[in-house]
Amino acid sequence: MRSPWWWAVVLWVVAGLALAAEGGGEPQVEAGMLVSGRIVVGPDGKPSEYQLKDPDRLPAGVRRFLDLHIPRWQFEPPMLEGRAVALDNLMDIHLRAVPEGEGMRLELGSVSFRPAARDTEYELRRRRLIPPEYPRAALAAGDGVGAVVYVALRIGPDGKVVEAVDEQVNLHFIPDAGSDGKWRDLFARNALRAARAWTFQPPTRGELAGLPYWRLRVPVHYIPSALPGAGDQYGKWQAYVVGPWRQVDWFGEADVRQPLESLAGNTLHVADAPGQLKLVAQAGG
Repeated sequence: MRSPWWWAVVLWVVAGLALAAEGGGEPQVEAGMLVSGRIVVGPDGKPSEYQLKDPDRLPAGVRRFLDLHIPRWQFEPPMLEGRAVALDNLMDIHLRAVPEGEGMRLELGSVSFRPAARDTEYELRRRRLIPPEYPRAALAAGDGVGAVVYVALRIGPDGKVVEAVDEQVNLHFIPDAGSDGKWRDLFARNALRAARAWTFQPPTRGELAGLPYWRLRVPVHYIPSALPGAGDQYGKWQAYVVGPWRQVDWFGEADVRQPLESLAGNTLHVADAPGQLKLVAQAGG
């Protein structure tokens, strides 16, 4: 899907970044939008119904794009306790606006799924997650200096963090030449310091109960006030500078190099959660 106005949108959000790049290589700047919703997949692995969150707040072109492609997705046939079932999941869809000719092409970046039934004894639950404070150096640099840190965690049987890794850090501004590593390290250290003190309630029933450890990802968002739509970003394009990806050895093959931008903030993304849909063929990419 393409339209000349996509170009204006991307220029606007990229212009909203706080600092201009000076010299060095070109940063990988993308414009993305995160769309949330709910989907039910039948025993045949095909979507039977879905709803998008607040569809009236989404651009009409985005709604048309998703309404065209979501019904064509194919999933692994859902199984629960050895039985073929229909599964109800929450979904988060990351869309990208990609330059093409004089306009833009809308592209599906990645999708993440979480079981709709939440806060049960079958799953890893949050016990005490105190968010980090905004880094003082970022505040001192002025409005617009923000980031998203994708934190990978390994949780022990006592619910405490055994290991925490910054898997990727995307910046919401263009840093001065040669300073991107410094800023990513600043936000990563800040997020990891808070994450290592988090505690969780381990599952006591089902497939996840009794494991030696649990693996999950938690996106930590640092949203500066100068970003367009900083108060409520849903349904709006956001610009970011893509950071390098760090491999986390204790994630399985299926999870290695899974695009992270579809992971919604303030949510726990537990690996191998029972009842989690697995997409095998997606239209729109």
